[in-house]
Amino acid sequence: MSEPVGEFPRVARAIHAASGRGVLYVTGGGAGMLAALLSEPGASATVLEAGIPYAEQALEELIGARPEQSCSAATARDLAMRAFLRARQLGGEFGFAVTASLATTVPKRGAHRAHLAFQDGGRTRTWSVEFAKEGAVREREEAALTDLALRAVAASLGIGEAPLDGYQEATGTAEQTALILGTQTHVGASAPVIFPGAFNPLHDGHRIMQADAERRLGQRVAYELCLANVDKPPLNHHDIASRLRQFHPDEVLLTSTPTFLAKARALGPVTFVVGTDTIARIAKPRYYEAGNTAARDAAVAELATIGCRFLVYGRTTPEGFTALQDVPLPRALRELCTGVTEEDFRMDISSSDLRAQGRRSPG
Repeated sequence: MSEPVGEFPRVARAIHAASGRGVLYVTGGGAGMLAALLSEPGASATVLEAGIPYAEQALEELIGARPEQSCSAATARDLAMRAFLRARQLGGEFGFAVTASLATTVPKRGAHRAHLAFQDGGRTRTWSVEFAKEGAVREREEAALTDLALRAVAASLGIGEAPLDGYQEATGTAEQTALILGTQTHVGASAPVIFPGAFNPLHDGHRIMQADAERRLGQRVAYELCLANVDKPPLNHHDIASRLRQFHPDEVLLTSTPTFLAKARALGPVTFVVGTDTIARIAKPRYYEAGNTAARDAAVAELATIGCRFLVYGRTTPEGFTALQDVPLPRALRELCTGVTEEDFRMDISSSDLRAQGRRSPG
C-alpha cells in the first residue's frame, strides 16, 4: 500500500467539512488516524469522542464481552457499533473503529493486519488489509493504516469512493434500522411462544428444542433474535444479515428488547423457552436497573401481571446437568416456570462449542 502522508491533512480537512459527527475507537494501531483528524482545525465538527482501549480488559469492557479475537473484522464491527451508540448519546451520527496487529518489538506469529469498520443507523461497512511481514516497519504500517482509515471515513461521509481493501457492506431494511435506532421494538413473526437466543450459530439442538416445546405446549414457537443483549455486544447489520440467513422468514422475530420485561411489554402475554442458565440470570438483581432485589421482584411481578411464563430446559455445565429444580429462584419467579426434566429432554450442544470447532452442527 502507498503511504501518502502529505495527503493526510487534506483528507482530514475534507472530513471536517463534511456533514457527520461521530465517535472513533482504535486498538492495536490506528492512532495515526486520530492524530491526523485532531491536528487539523475544525476537528470538533467531526470528532465527538475518541478512545484507545489498548489493554485486553479495556477492550472487553468497552465491547461488553470478551472478543474471540482482539484483531478481527468482527471485533472492529463490535467496536464501531459501540462507537455509534455512544455517538448517538452525544448527538452524533456514526461510529468508526480500527483493530490492528502491527509490527512491534517482538516477532508475531500471525499476519500483520488491520480491520476497520464504520457504523451508522443503516449501514455496517468493513475493511480488512494484510501487511507484508518481511521487512515490516511499524511506522510504515501505521502510515498505510492511517491512509486507509481516513479514506474509509471520508467515503462513508460521501467524499470519494470507498477503499477496496477487503471491503464489505451490509445495509439494513428500514425496519431493522428502526430497531437499531430504538424507534421500533420488534419486527417479524409473532407467536404465543418465543424462543430467545443469539443463535450464533443456529444448530440442531435449537431445532429439536423448538419442536419439543411446540409438542409440549401445543402452540407455535417462534425464534427471537434480539439486537441488544445485556451480556453481549449489540448486533450490527452484518451480524443481523448473517444470523437471519439461518431461518425461514416466517419463523423468526427480530427485536430490540434486551430484558425479558421489555420483551413482555412489547409482545404481551407469551411463554418464553429458556435454559436454566437464562432463568438463573433473570433471578440475579444485577441485571435490573436499580441492581437490587426490589427491582427484580417488581419486574417479576409485572411479568406475572402481563401473563408471561417460562418453559425451562436443563443445561449441561462443567459440574453436570442442571435442571430447573437445581436453580435457586425467588418463589414468585419459580411460580412462572415449568421445568423439563433430564429424562424428558437432554441435548448437549452449544453454539460456543460449535464456533470453537469451526462447524455449524453436530453432524
